[in-house]
Amino acid sequence: MSAMPIADRKMKVHQNLPKFNDTSYAHFVTTRTYESYPCFKNEKLAGILHEELVFYAERYGFHLLGYVIMPDHLHALIWWDAEAKPELAISKIMNSIKTMTSKRVKRQLFYGDGAEYKGSLADVGQATPRHFHLWQPGFYDFNIYTEGKLWEKLEYMHGNPVKAGLASTPSDYCWSSYKDYAEGSEGL
Repeated sequence: MSAMPIADRKMKVHQNLPKFNDTSYAHFVTTRTYESYPCFKNEKLAGILHEELVFYAERYGFHLLGYVIMPDHLHALIWWDAEAKPELAISKIMNSIKTMTSKRVKRQLFYGDGAEYKGSLADVGQATPRHFHLWQPGFYDFNIYTEGKLWEKLEYMHGNPVKAGLASTPSDYCWSSYKDYAEGSEGL
């Protein structure tokens, strides 16, 4: 699939973007793996993170407007109607995603078919389940109040794999929401 020009993608999804006001804004979130270990190079582990993003979007009722899963970090654009869901907080969302992803990745690495990782995990002091850490503590959250800034962050996220040399075009990278926009949906 060839890359669709951003102006065309904007036209297709413009009506589905969040409506920004004083109480409602999108969150551009970045979180890194522990000691920047590139565990999400592995398709199974990246798949686990993707499944948890989708699961919690459905469970908590937020919109995952965009994402990219890089080998050692995650970028996500998250929005919900703050008036309809005043109890929801970005810290609750990120804690849930990171906690469950960590539990599932740990099970995969130490008790599933992840034997190939044990040597690499030892390099970062994680040779046993007891000492395993998937994520750095905390996350970076940038609040987005305008449609222009939202598109800027989407462009940045979707260009990240190309900039890192993981793909030649954004559409070539499977762990990204780029194709959702190229096909005309508004994300998950």
